[in-house]
Amino acid sequence: MEIFESTDKRSIILWRVITIATGWLVLLFVGSYLITPASILTVVMNDLNITEATAAALVSMPQVTATVVGIPVGVYLDRVQTRGVVPAAAVVLLIGSVGDWFAGGAGNISLLIVSRLFAGAGMFVLWVVCINVASSTVPPTRRATATSVIISGYPAGYALGQFSAPRIAEIVGWPGVFPLFGAAVVLSSVIFYFAVGHVTRFETPAESPTFAEFKQVFVNRNIWSIVVVTVLAYSLYMVFNSWMPTYIVQQFDISVAESGTFVALFPAVGIIARPVGGWVSDVVLDQRRRPIFAASFIGAIAVAVALFYTVKITILILMLVLAGVIIQLQIGLLYQSAQEFVDARAAGTAVSIASVAGWLGSFIAPVIAGELVAITGGYVVILWFVGSLGVAGGLSAWQMSESGIALTSP
Repeated sequence: MEIFESTDKRSIILWRVITIATGWLVLLFVGSYLITPASILTVVMNDLNITEATAAALVSMPQVTATVVGIPVGVYLDRVQTRGVVPAAAVVLLIGSVGDWFAGGAGNISLLIVSRLFAGAGMFVLWVVCINVASSTVPPTRRATATSVIISGYPAGYALGQFSAPRIAEIVGWPGVFPLFGAAVVLSSVIFYFAVGHVTRFETPAESPTFAEFKQVFVNRNIWSIVVVTVLAYSLYMVFNSWMPTYIVQQFDISVAESGTFVALFPAVGIIARPVGGWVSDVVLDQRRRPIFAASFIGAIAVAVALFYTVKITILILMLVLAGVIIQLQIGLLYQSAQEFVDARAAGTAVSIASVAGWLGSFIAPVIAGELVAITGGYVVILWFVGSLGVAGGLSAWQMSESGIALTSP
C-alpha cells in the first residue's frame, strides 16, 4: 500500500513539474514574439521610415490590446475551464504573427500595427492562464515561488528575442522572425494543454464568482495599490528592454547585433531573479511581499545613477545584469499578491487587473521615453526617467498593505 501511495505522490509531483515547465515554454516564446521589434529597432525604423516614438509604440502594440480586453477576459476566464482556451489563444497569436510577416514585407506600418494588436489578445489569455495554473498547482505556502518560476519564462523569451532576432533577421529578413516565434507558441501551448489535464489543482472553486464578489475586487483599495506598483514596475522593465539597445548603440558606437546581445542579459537574469524573489518572500520573509517591492524600486534608482556615470562597456554590462536582477525580483510577486487580496473564485479577475496594469506601464513608458529622447535630442534622459520611476515606485510600495498569507490569515 505504501508503495502505491509513494508512486502516486511521485506522479503528482512529476505532473506539477511538467505543467510548470511547459507553461514556462509557452511564455518563453510569447516573450520572444513580443520583444522582437525592440531587438531590431534601428533596422525597423530605417526600413519603414518611422520615428523613435512610433517604433517604440510598435513594440508595445500587444500590450494595448491587453489593456483594452484584459479585465473582460479575466472575468470570462473565472467562469470557464481555462485549460480549454489555451490552444485557441495560441492560434490567435500565430495569425497575428503571420500578419506581421506580410505587413513588414510590404512596408505597411498600419497593417503591422493591426496585426500586432490582434496577436495581443492571444498573448494576454496565455499569460493569465499560465499564472492562474501555476498558483493553483502548488500548496499556498509555495505559490509565490511557483508563480515566479513560470513567469520567468517571459524574461527568458525577451533574452531569446533580443539575442536571436537580429541573427534570424539576417537570414529570413526581419518580418520573417515573427511567424517563427508564433509557430513555437502554438507547439508549446499544445503540450501545456495536455500537461494541465494531468495535474491536481488546489483551491479551484467549482462555482463561478458572484456579482458581489466581482464588485469587491474592483472596490478593493489593496488591488488598486497593486495596480499602481505594477504599472511602475513594468514601466521600468520595458524602458530597459525597449530603449537600452538603441541607447548602447548611440552611446558606445557598437553594432545592433552586439547591443542586442548585451541587452539580452537584462531579461535573461530574470530566469533566476524572479524565482528568487518568490522564494525569498515565501521562505525567508514568511510570505511577506512588500519588502521585495520596496527593495526592487530603491535598487533601480541606484542602478540609474550608476549607469549615468558609466563610460566603459564592461561596466555597462555589469550594470545591466544588476538592473535585471533588481527590477525583476518583484515581478512574480505582483500577481500572487493580487490574488491574495481577493476571494479565490475571483483570482483570474485579480490577475487580469494586475496584468492590465503591467501592460499599461509597458506601453506608456517606452512611448514617453521616446518622446523625451525626441524633445531633448539625447538618450541620457532615459536614465533620468528610470530614476523617477524608481522614486515613484518606492513611495507606492511604502504605503501599500501587506498581502502575505501568513499575515492575513487568522
